[in-house]
Amino acid sequence: MRRFDVLVLSILAAILMAAIAFVALRTVQSAERIILPALHAKAEVSARSIGGLITAAHDYGMTLDDMVGVDDVLRATLAENPQYGALAVMSPGGVPKALVTREPPADPTVAVMPKDMNLSSSAVQAPDGTAIATVIVGIPDTVAADLMRDLWLDIGVVLLASILVTLEVLTFVFGLDAGAAMRAFGHRLDALRGGDLSRHADAGGTGGLARAIAAVDERVAWVRARHEALRLKAERDGDEAMLAELDALNDRFRIMAERPDPSPVMRRVRMPLFLFFLAEEMTRPFLPGFTAHLTEGMTAVSHELAISLPIVLFMAIVALSQPWLGGLTERFGRSRAMRLGAAIAVAGFVGTAYSTGFVPLLVFRSLVAIGYAAVFVGAQGVIIDNTAGGNRARGLALLVTAIMVAALCGPPIGGIIADRLGPRAAFLVCGAVAFAAFLCARLTLPKDRIHPNARVAGVGLRQIGAVLRRPAMAALLVGSAFPAKLVLAGLSFFLIPVVLGGRGFDEAAIGRVLMLYALSMLVLVPLVAGWSDKGGRRPLFVVSGGLLAASAVIHPLLWPEPWGAAILVLQLGLGQALSITPQSALVGELGRRFAPDLSEGTLYGVFRLVERLGSAVGPALAAWLLASYGVTIAFGVIGTLVAVGSLAFAAAMAAERAAGIAGGDRGEGGSGKAGVGGRIMERAGR
Repeated sequence: MRRFDVLVLSILAAILMAAIAFVALRTVQSAERIILPALHAKAEVSARSIGGLITAAHDYGMTLDDMVGVDDVLRATLAENPQYGALAVMSPGGVPKALVTREPPADPTVAVMPKDMNLSSSAVQAPDGTAIATVIVGIPDTVAADLMRDLWLDIGVVLLASILVTLEVLTFVFGLDAGAAMRAFGHRLDALRGGDLSRHADAGGTGGLARAIAAVDERVAWVRARHEALRLKAERDGDEAMLAELDALNDRFRIMAERPDPSPVMRRVRMPLFLFFLAEEMTRPFLPGFTAHLTEGMTAVSHELAISLPIVLFMAIVALSQPWLGGLTERFGRSRAMRLGAAIAVAGFVGTAYSTGFVPLLVFRSLVAIGYAAVFVGAQGVIIDNTAGGNRARGLALLVTAIMVAALCGPPIGGIIADRLGPRAAFLVCGAVAFAAFLCARLTLPKDRIHPNARVAGVGLRQIGAVLRRPAMAALLVGSAFPAKLVLAGLSFFLIPVVLGGRGFDEAAIGRVLMLYALSMLVLVPLVAGWSDKGGRRPLFVVSGGLLAASAVIHPLLWPEPWGAAILVLQLGLGQALSITPQSALVGELGRRFAPDLSEGTLYGVFRLVERLGSAVGPALAAWLLASYGVTIAFGVIGTLVAVGSLAFAAAMAAERAAGIAGGDRGEGGSGKAGVGGRIMERAGR
């Protein structure tokens, strides 16, 4: 990013942070004043409600000792109000007649209200004023502090998400005509201040700013022409001293250099893609819980497997449709595919929000999956159509960062919305965000380059068999790529939301846990991409990352929730950040060595298909293990599969290296240059 971009975005981000921080502080101050009185008011309402039932029973001639089912009423009230710690019904003499507590008492034989409680009570009296009983509701002292902590966490998440979303919007605005002119002028001034006389790409446009840009470019062009003329003269005269001086000036001021300004299409396609993936990522924390509600009472399959089916179906549709969508979008138009995909997904999100049964849920989630695949493939095609080999990696990197930012912002935002408004409202918000993506694609994407005769080719069994017959490729795909997506989808998309939801954590807390994966990936992936390319260490990074991800499953067994799940997700992200880029690079490297007869497109097509099949299998396997053997076995088996796959890949690489040393290396090795686009797109690999 250029210095001008950094300066402008930093100033705007600082202003935004200050504004949100001020609002957050005032919100917390107001909450601190009202939260405890509001809890006491709620407790008094509950106490009066229970007291009303006791009064009604007393009116029928029953004494407090004659009443049955009081404990059941107290337990139901405690279950409906997670803020309460205990409820009791006391006789007029202060003797507990019924007492229920959230935590088991130290001595079950003694009925005593737990300590460290804020008590709210309601006296129950007969019409003549005779005392019948007293209902007491206890709120633990820690409840207010916990609510304030959750509020601070939500505010922090909103602050981070707001900044990232704002930066995406600003990047998009700077890619439009007026913003692009301002960026172009700023880049030129920034370059001149640093003594850089490189030639910029033509900014175009009209108006005063465009004329100022043209004036700067004319002066730089004059310097370039003068430098070239002097060099030609020095070459004719054989003036070596002058040539050396001109070369020194060129090296210092980059007079004859070209600045690789990215195409405006890059920024225009990034915003609709970001919004669309944000819409889908928002569903991660609450989709399993919503499915669980719709599948209550289902007997055809286990409850856990039923919860996983919408995720499995989604991933399977994405996996099986993407291989042939490339040619289809080329034939009918990339931008059109993005718009159509976003529109289909909008219908899917809205339909999901109004689903009242399991079958409609599967149908509408299938629509979202079709839209998801179309948008992703269409966006990738737009980049390919508008870039050349020299800047294609940079263009694809813009998309990858947008996807990762969406994965960082989506789960916590979706969790907060679902926690406050409910999952159906959250799905409608997802539909609105997807509709915003459709509008961005409709208004800003370039006109399609339609190729009606383009071949619609996919990845079939013949291509899969040709790749997997090579032992090294089979070890990479089956031992590393497939388990990597299996563990991500099985744990992050299914098992962790289900386990945390079952233990009473709300969607906001689940979203905060899931965001840690994208956070670790966003920080570490760019660093690993450079480290792994040095010294042929890619297999080491792949194996190390796989083992690190596999060992993450131990944390839920060691730490209380949600900390165990949070550490698991963070370590899973770190492990996959270590392995995902070198793993993708190895596809091209091993393909050139062991499958030179197969095209790179075939290799990467099979690679991505195997990965996405892992994403489909992961939730189904996790659900079956959870239903059959429990959560501990589910975590252990999935972690073991990933570890065994990584070790098998390490053994295969060691055997290939030994064979190469014994018989001479017949391949080219791998420079790491090929397959850059495939490696970069892999970082988005959902």
